[in-house]
Amino acid sequence: MNSSKTSLRNGNDNFDSQERRRVTDTPEKLFTDGLGQSFTKNQQSPRYTTVDYQQTSTFMSAHRCVLAARSNTFSAVMSGHISRLDPNIKNELTTTTKNDKLVISIDKTDPETMKLVIIFLYTAKCDLNERNAFHILDAACRYDIKSLKVYVAQFLVNHINTNNVLRLIEYAYKYDNLLLKQRCIDYFIDNASLLDRSQRGIPPTK
Repeated sequence: MNSSKTSLRNGNDNFDSQERRRVTDTPEKLFTDGLGQSFTKNQQSPRYTTVDYQQTSTFMSAHRCVLAARSNTFSAVMSGHISRLDPNIKNELTTTTKNDKLVISIDKTDPETMKLVIIFLYTAKCDLNERNAFHILDAACRYDIKSLKVYVAQFLVNHINTNNVLRLIEYAYKYDNLLLKQRCIDYFIDNASLLDRSQRGIPPTK
């Protein structure tokens, strides 16, 4: 995927046992679980009141309290603790101020993916498909958005097949996603003969 420049003018969250229990939760529960306390705390701070987001020449507006409550990465940036971030993530972010608003420029996420991420932060819903799910998972992990990691993983484990299982397990190990790892391993065990035939270019038997 081609990278492009992204900015947020004026924006908390790998997979543990608690998250695995949440994969069957509704989108509404994923959104509200833990958001209330974070929202109440953050909206009382002036630095969390207004946010604008820019991707290349495109700007999107958002609220600091929402981005900070759902993304550890954006929370660190806005609270002045960007030095705590992984160096690779930190180097992908550039902050400036325009018209008294913080602008966070992002290198590694394309505009359409980032738009879907922002929409999810507000609605707990995301228009996932097999083409964009990997990009959205990448963004969820890069910006440390736990609820979105769970949401995308839930989608992916329900769409494992012989064509994508190798890519899925690669992503599972890359992001240490325990649920996705286990489901891919289970798929390998249950479908070993199909995978062998697929790798050798032999069509499945009917």
